[in-house]
Amino acid sequence: EWTIVNKYMGKLFECKRDHSPFNVVAWHGNYAPYKYDLSLFNTMNTVSFDHADPSIFTVLTCPTNTPGQAAVDFVIFPPRWMVQDHSFRPPYFHRNCMTEFMGLIVGEYEAKKDGFCKGGASLHSCMTPHGPDTKTFEVASTMELCPMKLEGTMAFMFESSYFVKLSQYGMDTKKNEEYYKCWEGLKSNFPKDKQ
Repeated sequence: EWTIVNKYMGKLFECKRDHSPFNVVAWHGNYAPYKYDLSLFNTMNTVSFDHADPSIFTVLTCPTNTPGQAAVDFVIFPPRWMVQDHSFRPPYFHRNCMTEFMGLIVGEYEAKKDGFCKGGASLHSCMTPHGPDTKTFEVASTMELCPMKLEGTMAFMFESSYFVKLSQYGMDTKKNEEYYKCWEGLKSNFPKDKQ
């Protein structure tokens, strides 16, 4: 038995069927269900210096009418080699014109060694500053840069040019109310007379 749930005007409706809702001859419209093995994605990465923009990890994109601007990109951060020299390898501190919804499927995320568990997610709205936690920053700033392979990990991100609003259900779900504390130990690395 299959339960089909449909959301309309902020309310959920359900019905029961004795067969799969995907047991159809054809779909009407532009969208159809699709299954893709993320381990088959051919990962690109920088081989010289600097942390590459996450857009190189885009699996699927839904464009807007504005060239170069996506309504939403689906991006993954799979196992891959990290070989760049003279660089800070984890994602750098930034804020962007896109809203980022990130999640962790398996392993650990390279920018949040602690506190970002499997099945967890984070939402950084447009222009919200974010980056690696204190522990990751300190380790990455002092480590010897030799080739290393990130293994056993799979994170994803939906990046959208639109704002994302949490539903009431999302607001009421278990949250890490102390997420911001992952950056509290960061120290200024610039002389006070240069600020």
